Amino acid sequence: MKYTTGYFLRTQVAQQPRLQLVDLFTESTEYVRDWRLPFNSISLISRADPDDLSWCELLEEKRRVYLEKDLFSFTTCDTPMRLRYSTANEHCCIHFRYELFPGVDIFSGIHKRYKIEDESLKEKVKAVFAEKDQMRKIAMAEHIASEVALMYWPETLPVDMNRMMQFSELFQYVKEHLDSQLSIGDMASFMGWSDAYFSRTFHSVFHITPKQYLIRELIVRATGLLNDPGKSIKEIAAELKFSSEFNFSRFIRHYTNSSPSELRRQKVKAPLYVRK
Repeated sequence: MKYTTGYFLRTQVAQQPRLQLVDLFTESTEYVRDWRLPFNSISLISRADPDDLSWCELLEEKRRVYLEKDLFSFTTCDTPMRLRYSTANEHCCIHFRYELFPGVDIFSGIHKRYKIEDESLKEKVKAVFAEKDQMRKIAMAEHIASEVALMYWPETLPVDMNRMMQFSELFQYVKEHLDSQLSIGDMASFMGWSDAYFSRTFHSVFHITPKQYLIRELIVRATGLLNDPGKSIKEIAAELKFSSEFNFSRFIRHYTNSSPSELRRQKVKAPLYVRK
């Protein structure tokens, strides 16, 4: 048989989603709080008391989920929840972001909590938290996050990719200039738009307001700086251009329910939660 033509099919990989682990932790604690987690969460209940069950209330669905032993779930970023935990509960969590652009997750705007029925994947999660080698543990968790993301991959992307691409230079600008003084007006000016048109367009494309985006990214940067023991809280406040250490602390406490010093002590021992 003679072949007279050939072919070469290429899939463009210049624009890729970026998987970033935020936290791995096992927790047994006690509180009732309202949260919007700024990242996706994989959770496995490893201990529960039937007479003192913790629960998660999905505020938009007006539905309460009781956290029974071995419940395995996936919650997408920014899902409004009310969480009630007691120390009778213990859970293992993998928090991750899967970003199309910085601050724009593949699951943005979905607001769902899914019960995962895959027993083999559940065993993989247990293996992650039993693993002693820290680097291998992280690699295993990344693999699980990718599996879960593919299991629940949205039928349609949360954003119009063509419209989103017009913001690519803006996101780089924000990355290079991010501090407490960066404003919506600065972002609008960079795009050459009015403040009102910019805010309306940004929200229609990304399903979050520019203010929510800036706050989230500033929190992420601030908490990253707090992990550096070589910098004082006062120095971090100055680097992020807060008018004072007091105002920086007030900002952090308002959005995370913890002071900068508390976040510094917690480091990887506890997850970062951002209030709505």
